[in-house]
Amino acid sequence: MRQLRAMMSPADEKKICERALQALARNRDPGYHFGGHFLDLHCRRFEAGEAAFELAPGPHCVDPDGTMNLAALLLFADMTLSAANRLHVDPSARTATLAMRIEFTGAPALGALRAEAKSHGFSPHTALAQAASAGTIRATGAVVARMSGIWVSPPAPLGRVLNPLPWERKHAAAVPALAPAQLDPLEKNVMRRVRQALRDAPRGGFLRNLWQPAVRHTPRGAVSRLAVGMHVGNRVGHVQGGLLLNAALVTAIGAVPHHPLLTAASAWFISPGQGKALRSRSTVLQKGRNVAVVRTEVFAAGGRRVLEAVSNHAIAARA
Repeated sequence: MRQLRAMMSPADEKKICERALQALARNRDPGYHFGGHFLDLHCRRFEAGEAAFELAPGPHCVDPDGTMNLAALLLFADMTLSAANRLHVDPSARTATLAMRIEFTGAPALGALRAEAKSHGFSPHTALAQAASAGTIRATGAVVARMSGIWVSPPAPLGRVLNPLPWERKHAAAVPALAPAQLDPLEKNVMRRVRQALRDAPRGGFLRNLWQPAVRHTPRGAVSRLAVGMHVGNRVGHVQGGLLLNAALVTAIGAVPHHPLLTAASAWFISPGQGKALRSRSTVLQKGRNVAVVRTEVFAAGGRRVLEAVSNHAIAARA
């Protein structure tokens, strides 16, 4: 398949800014979040415990080699798995990720992606009912990743009203994009980040600069810092689950640069990702000739533990 060209054109930059302004306009309805609106996930099926979504490629979400950016792929995975479980709750309910696992087959995430997931509903055996879902992500018919996770439906934060997600509504009214003069301070901050990410990505890889933390290699692995804001937030103001996992895994990848292929990861979501910034710490548990294992911890201010992940990394096969 022919890859997307790496160079970011002025027309691409203009479209990305317009996409961001449209996402901010839709985000004023508290039923979704900026990241989902920005990627513009398309729901293809949402019924009988099954959810299917598609994610189209473009300069706003692919890396310079034309493959889907990891952050976009993980948000896509998290939203699809969650949607399968949300078929079993009221549309105004909040759901939250407890654990998530993803395995990569090695097939490239090129072109349009399709994710499908199934859930059998919430178990009655825990005080706060839990639901499990599992599914796959495909590109050009090949399985790119297999995924699974566990969700709960906790109460929404006090005073927070949650509207149904776009695919949970019978009708969705068209929302015009915001003009720069209409932005509030938080929205202006998002657009500043978007424009800075574009300046930092003249040859593509826009999302790496918008959603990826700054990573620094250390003798034991790597550390990173992710600024928290609306650009990475979910609909209750915490860091979106897929983007939180991305921060951890990008740090883990930085810990083992000689094992660049991420092959699998398991993550446990411990507390909400909130505050001014989150810090990740990756520690290499094992580094062999062909494979490596990395443990990553994500912390908020005061050392509050937000997420734990263990990931597997490998060296690519010789051509």
